[in-house]
Amino acid sequence: MAEPSLIGGRFEVLRRLGAGGMGEVYEALDTALDRRVAVKLIRSALLSEESGARFAREARALARIDHPNVVTVYEAGVQDDVPYLVMELLEGVGLQQLLRERGPQDEATVRAVAAGVCRALAAVHEAGMVHRDVKPSNIQLTRAGRVALHDFGIAQQDDSTAVTRTGLVIGTPAYLAPEQVMGTPSGRQSDMYALGSCVYEMLTGAPPFVAESVHATMFRIAQEPAPRLHGGTGIPDDLADLVDALLRKDPAQRPDAQTVIALLRCPADADALVAAAVTGELRERALESFASSPVAADIPPVSGRPSAAAAREAPPWQLPQPDQPLALSSSTRGHILRAMSPEAAEARQREAVNLVLRGSLEEAVQLLSVVAEVWRTIHGPDHPATLTCTYWQGVCLARLGAAGEAVAKFSTVSAASHRALTQQKLARLAPGAEPNPEDER
Repeated sequence: MAEPSLIGGRFEVLRRLGAGGMGEVYEALDTALDRRVAVKLIRSALLSEESGARFAREARALARIDHPNVVTVYEAGVQDDVPYLVMELLEGVGLQQLLRERGPQDEATVRAVAAGVCRALAAVHEAGMVHRDVKPSNIQLTRAGRVALHDFGIAQQDDSTAVTRTGLVIGTPAYLAPEQVMGTPSGRQSDMYALGSCVYEMLTGAPPFVAESVHATMFRIAQEPAPRLHGGTGIPDDLADLVDALLRKDPAQRPDAQTVIALLRCPADADALVAAAVTGELRERALESFASSPVAADIPPVSGRPSAAAAREAPPWQLPQPDQPLALSSSTRGHILRAMSPEAAEARQREAVNLVLRGSLEEAVQLLSVVAEVWRTIHGPDHPATLTCTYWQGVCLARLGAAGEAVAKFSTVSAASHRALTQQKLARLAPGAEPNPEDER
């Protein structure tokens, strides 16, 4: 399927956010309401009666749930026989990304995140649904401190009337419950087991069962007792007991969502804890991304528009995806710099400024990092275009709480501007230069 530019005659595609098990997800502009949304389409290669049924089930499942810890669906439709789903755009950091970059989380943050996921599951189960794919990559954390569960592509009715055949394993291996591994119908308690795996990973940095292959992982889940968190781990006993209960082999012995919410003892400042974790991760990325680095010597200066071949090789909109590290390899950086024209860089910088102003700092960091290198390559470090980009990097850092680094960026701009003014005055004082009335004042 070709990259869409307009979906449903209304949603203007801005960039590709990533891919799930069933389809591609794009950030788009709702041209009717002037708001950014996420649009999910089934991959053309996966179009079938079964995938269509799953997609329709996801739309129905989300439409039935109105809860702050569950992603909100706006509408669904079909374009060129391809179903699409329009949802709210969840900005921030995915839990999987946070764990990958920062490792195990402190006890209070674990309780806050787990409580948000558990409230989402309580709402899902109350609506008569089973998510069936609860895992860190399907949990989003926002700078406002919100925890949101998403990707309901393989959800099903709680009465086990699944579209898929009995015996077919559905879900992500490391987070599957034993009954799912065995291919038997899954229910609410399967979601609770997956939640236990997520809590275990937040506390330790890895899911409870990890093996050299998918089949080995599934065998361990089905046959081995879950590892315990008691003794010498520094993990509070109540959390260790809760994880043990959630990871029981017998689904009937696992606590339900409402019980887990009570047992978690969620901190009163849960939103602030989640917000701090997200802001801290974004701040670290920004500091790494905005660190001035010499441009690779083999990258030629950019002038004018790129050749058609260069544009095909690395279109300027192909920036790092949200689930990828922001650090660019020298090869990737070179492709971007060769392909992006000054006109494109100006457009991307305007977009980045708008992102900073509306608080979408994750994408702003990506854009400002790339555009800054483009300007340094074209004009050098002291050109107004480069300094403007440096200034907005400082604004972005300030909004992420990196006050010292933000001041350093502003100081760089101020010093360069002062040098430029000094050079202008010296040039006017040179022999033969025309006097400037302003210099005499």
